[in-house]
Amino acid sequence: MYVILDGEVKIPIFDALGRQKLVARLGKGDFFGEMALLTGDPRAADVIAVNPLRVAKINKQVYLALIRKYPSIARFLTEILAKRLSESDIMLSKTVGKYRLLDEIGRGGMSIVYSAYHPGLQRTVAVKMLDHQLVFDEEFATRFKNEGKIIASLKHPNIVEVYDMEQAYATYFIIMEYLEGTTLERIIDTHGKLDPEFARAVLIQTASALAYAHDKGIIHRDIKPSNIMVDKNNQVKLMDFGISRKDKDDPIDESDEIIGTAPYMAPEQIQQMPIDGRCDLYALGVTAYEMLTGRLPFDAADSLEILQMHLVKRPTHPKDINPNIPDDLAEFVMKSLEKKPDQRFPNLKEAQKFLARHHDQPKFVGKVITLSYAREDIKKVEAFVQELKSLGKKYPEIEFGFGEIQSKI
Repeated sequence: MYVILDGEVKIPIFDALGRQKLVARLGKGDFFGEMALLTGDPRAADVIAVNPLRVAKINKQVYLALIRKYPSIARFLTEILAKRLSESDIMLSKTVGKYRLLDEIGRGGMSIVYSAYHPGLQRTVAVKMLDHQLVFDEEFATRFKNEGKIIASLKHPNIVEVYDMEQAYATYFIIMEYLEGTTLERIIDTHGKLDPEFARAVLIQTASALAYAHDKGIIHRDIKPSNIMVDKNNQVKLMDFGISRKDKDDPIDESDEIIGTAPYMAPEQIQQMPIDGRCDLYALGVTAYEMLTGRLPFDAADSLEILQMHLVKRPTHPKDINPNIPDDLAEFVMKSLEKKPDQRFPNLKEAQKFLARHHDQPKFVGKVITLSYAREDIKKVEAFVQELKSLGKKYPEIEFGFGEIQSKI
């Protein structure tokens, strides 16, 4: 890679047919050759000095030594690559393995997500790229690769499906199911408190996904609205198993760092105590609270203060904020947010059963009464119907409907 210290260069750019499309010009402070640093491939473009030029040459060995010592330096590579992949840059093939990258569709603290296309399968996918700053953090890179392996082993209608993993541009990529929808976080940000029955449906599906993962011995450890996608049919997809842990084979010890998102972390997770699936249940309880009230149970400007609240403070009852919350949903929230795991639901299967008790029940039920009578008794029947109508006035919450049928039998 070269950094221009003085002078100016021009870079003719050609299309696949060899026709010149444009000429890029770079000056002091600009750099070129960085993609060769990422891919290891020879530089494909000519760089022509316009006037006397002075550059600093940075070879790959020097660069790798620098970023291993100072990983934050690597972040600029991610920004450069993200810009190249997002722009109409005909110098870049924009392919990762068998997939052609299309558009950036999401960005988080550890990754950037692109839509991509597999021409052979004619399938659109999502491709998650690890931030270069984290590639050289061995623990984080291992955790990221672990996400692909974990989700690839999970086959559930409410868990995002992983198809493949690739390594390119000096980083890692996970090839995943492309989801058309929006995150629960965005839905809450847009609407505030949500319809209780919508919230119930989201909770039941998420609980189902977690119960399945827990049966496989996998704890998510970062349940929150931004990791829950909802499509146009209100189907839920649980994402980001990147910090997941095998609950049986991989116990937490005192040397482990605290991993998770402060507003959603269970007390035992914060205290680095042994954890099981009930820490995911706690986070789901926080998510339920947020859906039903439009706010978090514990919130503060300082993350450490939030963590302390999880340990010692009891949340305001959700019905005190939103009286329209059904009693059973409020009970689910408060039971899931108990400080001690033993006071919560024993597992996500039981939590799912509890939530499903009132799910899909019709809002209205009715009884049909059929009166069969001879024509000569019609006056008696009309008198009886009038009595029923009068009775209906005493019970305005009950709706009466009357009609007639005829039979030749």
